[in-house]
Amino acid sequence: MRLVVGPGNPGPRYATTRHNIGAMVVDAMVAGAGERFKLHKRSGADIATVSVAGSSVLVARPRVFMNETGRQVGPLASFFSVDPTDVIVAHDELDIDFGLVRLKRGGGEGGHNGLRSISSALGTRDYLRVRLGIGRPPGRQDPADFVLKPFASAQRTDVDLMIGNGVDAIELLITSTLEDAQNTVHAW
Repeated sequence: MRLVVGPGNPGPRYATTRHNIGAMVVDAMVAGAGERFKLHKRSGADIATVSVAGSSVLVARPRVFMNETGRQVGPLASFFSVDPTDVIVAHDELDIDFGLVRLKRGGGEGGHNGLRSISSALGTRDYLRVRLGIGRPPGRQDPADFVLKPFASAQRTDVDLMIGNGVDAIELLITSTLEDAQNTVHAW
C-alpha cells in the first residue's frame, strides 16, 4: 500500500497559506475520488482510502502543525505496514519557482521542518516527494513569515492549476516509475 501525505497547519487561519499547499493537494485528491476524510484514532490524522488505477491508496492529512507532522505520519506508516519508500509527501518548496511541480526521492530537507519531522519519524529520508513550487519571498521577507501568508489573489488560478498538477503527479508516481513520472511532470 502507498501512503500519500499532505502536511499543513490546522485551522482556518492557515487553510490558504503557502505552507498548506500539500494539504490542499490531498484534499483535492480525496474530493476528486468522491471520498471523505475520517479521523484515524491511533495516529490522530485524517485519512481516506482512494483508488488509483485499481490500487488502494491511503491518503493522510495530519491534524498537527507542520513541524510536528512526523508525530502522526510515523504511526500511520507503522499501523498500515507502509514501507517508508512507499510514502509520498506533497509539500511546499521555496527553492522551486511558483507553480512548478517537481518529483524526487530522498535528499535533504532544505530547512523544511515538516520534512525533517517526517524523516525523523520514518527513520529515513528515502521517501517520495511531490515538491510544489511556491518560490522565494520577495525582498528581505523572512521565509518563515512568507510560507504562513496566503497566496496572492492574482495567483489563485495558478494555485488551482498547481493543485491539479500535484494530484496528477501523485497518481503518476503510483502508476509508473519515478523516472517516467519525472519525465512527464518536469515537462509541464
